[in-house]
Amino acid sequence: MQNSSKFFANTSCSYFPCHEGLDEGEFNCLFCYCPLYAKNPCPGNPTFIKKEDGRIIKRCTDCTFPHKPENYERIMRLLRTKKESSLTEEYHHGGEESLECSARMRSKGKARKSCLTQGEQIFCSDFSVNTNPLGLPESVKSAVKNAVDSCEKYPDQNCTCLKEKLASQLSKIERSLPPRQIVFGNGASELISLCVNAISPKNALLLAPTFSGYERALKICDCRIHYHFLKEENDFDLDDGIFDSITKSSPDMIFFCNPNNPTGRMIEPSLLKKLVQTCEREGIFLVIDECFIDFTERTGDSALRFIKSCPHLIVINAFTKTFAMAGLRLGWLVSSNPALIQKINSLRPEWNVSTVAQIAGMAALDENDYIQKSREVINKEKAYLAKELKALGFIVFPSEANFILFKVVPPKNDINLFEKLDTHLQKNGIFLRNCSNFRCLSAEFYRTAVRTHQENARLIEILRKIVLE
Repeated sequence: MQNSSKFFANTSCSYFPCHEGLDEGEFNCLFCYCPLYAKNPCPGNPTFIKKEDGRIIKRCTDCTFPHKPENYERIMRLLRTKKESSLTEEYHHGGEESLECSARMRSKGKARKSCLTQGEQIFCSDFSVNTNPLGLPESVKSAVKNAVDSCEKYPDQNCTCLKEKLASQLSKIERSLPPRQIVFGNGASELISLCVNAISPKNALLLAPTFSGYERALKICDCRIHYHFLKEENDFDLDDGIFDSITKSSPDMIFFCNPNNPTGRMIEPSLLKKLVQTCEREGIFLVIDECFIDFTERTGDSALRFIKSCPHLIVINAFTKTFAMAGLRLGWLVSSNPALIQKINSLRPEWNVSTVAQIAGMAALDENDYIQKSREVINKEKAYLAKELKALGFIVFPSEANFILFKVVPPKNDINLFEKLDTHLQKNGIFLRNCSNFRCLSAEFYRTAVRTHQENARLIEILRKIVLE
């Protein structure tokens, strides 16, 4: 494929009617010449046509990337960045691996350990992980320390006490929520996989961009995945266009992250209600991942309020982000579907939640003041970061979560800004989440967690030096 937009002019394509109904200057079907056509799944989100001779071809008239000369560089940039990251490497959280993975995202596979060191102690600020900037609550730390003597016994594999306590708290949103409708897991990731294995969908619909864990779980089950592409010009908000994607893809299962990761955008309450009702009417299992909702002022908009009347609805949350408990691994889901709960429990490994995690969860559920203080700190620091990032010339997208998606637009005289950013940040022990491995986001996009003011100020200071030098 040559770097020339002349390949976006093939009106005599033998695969007509892929571009039927479009003017000559607007057709989207290029088949042999389209650099995205061979991608499986195609990021252009096409439908399919069966020809009279039996061939199955893509109908590209609804392509997300209209194949016009002015879009050519955008598509080629997408292909280049994807080749380096999303299709071959996933981003991993955790210890040394997460730091090396951060470096690889923008260093063509050459891992670099670049935290600031002083003797044997490592000092770094990891803005790529979206956990609570206040850290683990003191009450949880104490509970974990006191739980050591309990470790010689097997944990309660049904998490009985934890279920009862969580059910009591959730009843404030969904009145009289029975503990039997709750399943605890080894973090939200295990629960996502359990849901997929229990339902065994043949077709699923995902947003793009969104958390990659849904796609990973679905691919293991050999599920065909369709994508609804969120628009940058719409701040990546979900709108009524999602219903067209549901109609076209006929999914058995849909995943929504609310607030969405990496955009931080929440679904409007009226739209969420309509989506829940549509999925219930059509018999589509709808999974709403609310792992970041406790950082927002909109916990009352949780999908939990629909649980009782919607057996096809599943709501997932976790202690990981809210209470900075990533290493303890504790997540939960709620469903009013007894058969589904039974199936998930039958697939769930025995003793999948440790005694220490259960005791930590019990302590965390008493931390109301901690959550309110977290929201206050995050809102204040998020406003500070957004203001300073905009002042540096970056495009900042509005977020309701504890992280911000922004786009780096390098000046024409500084095409190496991306490389400078990564090199200087890593050299100073700062790790940002490059979003090039999110579907349909390119290397210009970064996601930063909202950290403490000292950390946030240091990030801005270093970014300012890089941009102004």
